[in-house]
Amino acid sequence: MDAPDADYRSALALIAHELRSPASIVSGYLRMLLQRDVERLSDQQRRMLDEAGRACGRVLRLIQEVGDLASLEASYPVRSPSGVPVFPLCGEIVEVAARDGGSPAPTFLCADADRSAVVDGDAAWLKRAFGALITATAREYGPAQLECHGFVSDESGAPRAVIAFGPPAVAANRDEIMANRAVFDRWRGGTGLSLPIACQIIEAHGGSVWSPAAGNARAASVWALPIATSAPGV
Repeated sequence: MDAPDADYRSALALIAHELRSPASIVSGYLRMLLQRDVERLSDQQRRMLDEAGRACGRVLRLIQEVGDLASLEASYPVRSPSGVPVFPLCGEIVEVAARDGGSPAPTFLCADADRSAVVDGDAAWLKRAFGALITATAREYGPAQLECHGFVSDESGAPRAVIAFGPPAVAANRDEIMANRAVFDRWRGGTGLSLPIACQIIEAHGGSVWSPAAGNARAASVWALPIATSAPGV
């Protein structure tokens, strides 16, 4: 660990700590006003307090993400390492993300021969990363039809589990996905720090994240993780 990196992580942790206390106090007072004095508030006052409470909640989530990013920068994010069946896990996250967003689940497609692929990692952290990437991509495309394709690729010399999420014409084109790669915009607005954290998690597991290179397809996401050497058939 070099000094600049250590200073950067310490600064992130300090920022999160210093902001968390005042934001929590404000949030607590807002909740108290809504719970204890609700009958004395006008409709307009309640709406204003509700909006302030939601805004404060977003600030608190961002503060938590700053702390999480500092932790991820400081250490390998695997608290409970195990063999993770990556494609069933991704299919589960696709359904949950769609249900939470109030829309039908995108189609998840994975060949039976690939479905048993296992990666070494922490399932809880990988769930968080997959959920953030899927939610961000769905947000970019709005109500458009989306597909999630999972497959095993050995083009890099070592087998990897690859997951592509986006419009059908993009997500299903394996040759384009593997041959053409654009930098994934992990710092786009409106997503807080969820995307930098997701990319950090996947990279810490030995994986990579990119976007297909063609036009609007840059909003689609592709991520790959090395398959465990002990996985069946590897």
